[in-house]
Amino acid sequence: MLVILVLVLAAAAGFFFWRLRQAEADKVQLLAEHQQTEVELKQLQSSQAQVIHTTKLASLGQMVAGVAHELNTPLGFVKSNVEVVGDLLDDYRKLVKEYDIAVQYCQQPVDLMFGADKESLDKLVKHVEESRRKLFDARRAVEKSSLLTEAKELLADSADGITQLASLVQNLKGFARVDRDGMDLMDVNEGVESALMIAAHQLRDRINVVRKLDSVPRVRGMPSQLNQVFLNLITNAAQAMPEEGTLTVATRATDGNVEIAFSDTGCGIPDDVLPKIFDPFFTTKAPGEGTGLGLSIVHKIVKSHGGSIKVRTTPNRGSEFTVMLPTSEGAARPTVH
Repeated sequence: MLVILVLVLAAAAGFFFWRLRQAEADKVQLLAEHQQTEVELKQLQSSQAQVIHTTKLASLGQMVAGVAHELNTPLGFVKSNVEVVGDLLDDYRKLVKEYDIAVQYCQQPVDLMFGADKESLDKLVKHVEESRRKLFDARRAVEKSSLLTEAKELLADSADGITQLASLVQNLKGFARVDRDGMDLMDVNEGVESALMIAAHQLRDRINVVRKLDSVPRVRGMPSQLNQVFLNLITNAAQAMPEEGTLTVATRATDGNVEIAFSDTGCGIPDDVLPKIFDPFFTTKAPGEGTGLGLSIVHKIVKSHGGSIKVRTTPNRGSEFTVMLPTSEGAARPTVH
């Protein structure tokens, strides 16, 4: 009986040590697999970061192209106006020169007065009459000339163009600034206007923009990131309306939040696509035309600001994206991307 007990205990001990070694082996294997998973996760995060960076560069390139277009328009007519003003001033100088010649012609009778014979007096009378005519004609040409008026109008147009350039550059600063820990109070209406100006080349001549911007409290956040959200949503709306359409942008204050709504009259979003629109890398565009990160980045930025985003859509009638951000009193501190 004792022998059997010893054998059972020995068997149990052997099994225990075998299971212990097996557990150690499993632990080593799990550790190796965990390390491998961490390596793969870091590689995936690195790849995702690279793709996001590439997407941001693509967005930047698109924005720069739009800004270049917007800059070229006022620059073009300012350059043209300045050239025309130069020509007008040359023409005006010719009129002044003709008037000066007429004045000099009027001074010649003084020399004729010293020879006071009848022939000289007759010449003097004729010269005075001709001088009066030339002086009158030259004076009338200067007075009736519209050259200075035209030059003034062109310079006023050029000043308006320069004002547009200054406004565009000022709005562009909101997109170009690099936010580190730079939290700031932001007027979302100004951000919306800046984004609309940057995206103007995509909207002009085919999309009617309706603004319904209420007076709303400021929000605390990173303006460049929030401006990127607005620009992405405006761009998406424009792309959803390949022909003509209407983009309505509205802001309103709710309980402790500011809502910014972007409504389009485009193609809408199919029911089977709607649940996936904020997923990274999901896109319905043809290969090479999109990375599927636009709305994903929008969602990430809004969430990092303590806000939320929702969408309502009707196929073939349009969509409305509404961003909700807490006002400055209750705003969260966003993370830096």
